[in-house]
Amino acid sequence: MAPGLRRGVLVLCWLAIVGGALLFAAGAYTGYVEGVAADEGHTVGRLMPAEVAAFVLGPVLTIAGVAVVAALHRSGAETTGTH
Repeated sequence: MAPGLRRGVLVLCWLAIVGGALLFAAGAYTGYVEGVAADEGHTVGRLMPAEVAAFVLGPVLTIAGVAVVAALHRSGAETTGTH
């Protein structure tokens, strides 16, 4: 892979890792807030589909980014001959 392309892919992967972690945190926080509000009001809380999706897809995005970074790191080590 060309060095310029490799750098761009790594930047996108790190953005995916950070974005996935933030997405997960946002989904967890909003779910927590909804739960607390429902508990205080003695009602049944409702989770929005976007909250559930953020909570589920955040870790998936983060794991995918880490996997690509690891694969690029491994392929770069094999190309240069270092292990």
